[in-house]
Amino acid sequence: MRDYSRRKHGQRPTRNKMLVICEGEKTEPMYFENYRTPQNNVDVIPIPSSRKDVGSIVKFAKKKVPDLDINGGDSIWCVFDCDENTDANISKAYRDAERSINMCLSNPSFELWFLLHFSYTEASLQNEGLIELLKRQIVDYSKSRDYFQTLEPLTDTAVKNAKKLEKLHLDNGTDINSTQSNPSTQVYRIIEVIRHFNK
Repeated sequence: MRDYSRRKHGQRPTRNKMLVICEGEKTEPMYFENYRTPQNNVDVIPIPSSRKDVGSIVKFAKKKVPDLDINGGDSIWCVFDCDENTDANISKAYRDAERSINMCLSNPSFELWFLLHFSYTEASLQNEGLIELLKRQIVDYSKSRDYFQTLEPLTDTAVKNAKKLEKLHLDNGTDINSTQSNPSTQVYRIIEVIRHFNK
């Protein structure tokens, strides 16, 4: 694991940076912006990419890597949905990302992370059905609204449910980084890194 301790320039401590490159232009950046607070020991910087295919998102992320001190604890994450990507371009994107870029796939989409705060499901989902399930928990759900205050107290449940789904797929021999891993989300990994900084 990388050294996530706070770096020092001279005697003055500085926070590590965590760039979160988001496929979505509203939902994901709005969610991660809530982690950009002085109380966090890492500076979470969500950046909307306006790109849908994971290959383009990784290319965009690679341009940001030189601005970071990866060895010193900075990190960069590509947050993307499975719904508009194929196994071939997902696999290529993971290879292109190499070790400097962390990948964070949600299948079928980021809203699964929200749903897992409330309930656990192993049923394969399309986006329409996923949103329908989410609206049973957040009646007025809209991609353009911020629900962090509702979700945050239930984060432990979401992390547990996401890990349970991932273990299910791995136990079944399913490639977690593929279209076959429906439903699954790796967003919990970002949350765990943020929490690691704050220990």
